[in-house]
Amino acid sequence: MDSKRYITQPQLKRRYGSISDMTVWRWIKAGRLPEPALFGNRNYFDISELDEADRRAKEQYRRARAASVTDVAPPHKDSE
Repeated sequence: MDSKRYITQPQLKRRYGSISDMTVWRWIKAGRLPEPALFGNRNYFDISELDEADRRAKEQYRRARAASVTDVAPPHKDSE
């Protein structure tokens, strides 16, 4: 049986480089992070959902980066 593993919000903040609580909630609202599970009065984040969100974000970054390279205009030659 596959049991889920969770991390707390402080652990989540460290995972992403000591981000703030506000950044956590902004990322959740933007869909960058999954909604936490509430156990008792604490938020817990499913590690497998976080890994999937990271994969999606990485792929979006790569697509955006590739698109920006192809959308760049060629250098302008000065006419003499």
